[in-house]
Amino acid sequence: MNTTGSSTDHSQLQLFQQIEQYAFNTWPAATNTKQGNWIMRATDGITKRANSIWTGAGDSLPKGEWLQEARQFYDTHGLPVRYHISDASPKGLDTLLDQAGFLKEIPCSVLIADTEKVIYHTSSESSKLSVEILSVHNEQWLEDFIDMEGFDKSKLPFYDSLFTRINQTKCFCSLQWNGQSVAVGTAVVEGEWAGLTNIVVNSELRGQGIGKFLLNELASWSLSNGAQRIYLQVVNDNVAAHRLYQKAGFTSLFQFHYRVQP
Repeated sequence: MNTTGSSTDHSQLQLFQQIEQYAFNTWPAATNTKQGNWIMRATDGITKRANSIWTGAGDSLPKGEWLQEARQFYDTHGLPVRYHISDASPKGLDTLLDQAGFLKEIPCSVLIADTEKVIYHTSSESSKLSVEILSVHNEQWLEDFIDMEGFDKSKLPFYDSLFTRINQTKCFCSLQWNGQSVAVGTAVVEGEWAGLTNIVVNSELRGQGIGKFLLNELASWSLSNGAQRIYLQVVNDNVAAHRLYQKAGFTSLFQFHYRVQP
């Protein structure tokens, strides 16, 4: 497992940057402004991914006063400057931001697995769950997602617009049990990879194999749409999620976190 700032060979770096680009496309911000190879993102301040500078497409810093340009950009949006830092970012960037007083936030891992292995490890002979897979999210799916995440209803328009902006082949999966929605998840296919996002299980029903069943459905759909491999992002302190993904055949590929202007 790599840690941000560690040395990597060229093929590893290319893979990190490829996954970073794919993950970028699964979470398209409302405003994207290029800064060299980086992209400054803003979307009303909702979620760190959609309101941070993506730095995963090159090993050089932008020319000029890049930090001052970032401050000007985010000032116009009424937001703090925040950087998305990963093993695909330029070497030394994290140290520069640390020395400039930027605070580290939310260490996360990018996990990967072979799609067929995930299907094998999550297979179940029987289930009381019914499955609905949509190519475009609808109002019910969105409301179920918001409810199970425990988000405020005011975030509905943000997620509605965000999911609509995803241009790649995608699915929105929902599981029902006795007429109640108990889990949702999203898969986005690009190239031979599928990125899994928005995976959430009803908090009152966790630990009953529902997450495992959801992974199986998302992996099966991904394979049928040409994805031989799967990646996902998970917060490092989410022990239950890491346990689920490890049992499903995922291993850690690289790390990322955020640096925010205090």
